[in-house]
Amino acid sequence: MSFSSLDAQILHILNSYAGFDPIVVFLSVAGADILWVLIAAILFISISKEKALYYCSMMLFLVEAVALIKSQLMVPRPEDVRFVVEASGYSMPSAHSTAAFATAMFLYPVAKKYGILIWSGAIAMALSRVFAGVHYPSDVIAGVVLGIMIGYLWLQIESYFQKKSM
Repeated sequence: MSFSSLDAQILHILNSYAGFDPIVVFLSVAGADILWVLIAAILFISISKEKALYYCSMMLFLVEAVALIKSQLMVPRPEDVRFVVEASGYSMPSAHSTAAFATAMFLYPVAKKYGILIWSGAIAMALSRVFAGVHYPSDVIAGVVLGIMIGYLWLQIESYFQKKSM
């Protein structure tokens, strides 16, 4: 069995669970922009304007990086599945998964007591993309890895500039 056939089999299995559709739709809509704007607002109000600015700049970078990677890889979206939500463009990497894991990585140092919630939310967001039928598991895995890398990079950038300003 090849990796691509395993990828498709996992997609078809997870996509067949219609009972998760309301959660999948909610996460897709929330992950489209609402959640990220809400997180930026919370950071702005409760932590600092600077932390919110770093978060917003990370998200802008992420959007551009994902778009560039998608345009280079040109992986088509799954076919012959139940589409729970609409999605267009290329599939790899999953932008929702990238954003969710970059956010989790970025927030974890300042919200450790909510760590289980943060990482569980990122996992739920990533899995929802496969359940929705709009991504293969490999798209999501690529998004997870990319998101963790971007979140870590942004923490390093933030740390560098904070040390420089002292």
